[in-house]
Amino acid sequence: MDRPGRTFIEQIEVAGDQLVRTIKKLYADADARRVIIRTAEGRELLSIPLTLGLAGGALTVVVAPVLAAVAAIGGTVARVRLDIERETGPHVGD
Repeated sequence: MDRPGRTFIEQIEVAGDQLVRTIKKLYADADARRVIIRTAEGRELLSIPLTLGLAGGALTVVVAPVLAAVAAIGGTVARVRLDIERETGPHVGD
């Protein structure tokens, strides 16, 4: 019987010029499900689902416009906060 994993939010702060690199790493992270880009004050700028289920060239075509938007945000702010929604596997004994 498959049991769903548990979801939690990880918060990190990154410099605007490191934003695109960080988002690219999150796309490769199997546990990351969604990322919300917020200002340092907490205002939501962009919410990005990371579970696209695509591979190879299709992923590049879909992600390119998102990364362009992320780059624009990174170019306008000094620091942002990322709320990363992660899902862990089922726990033993659950």
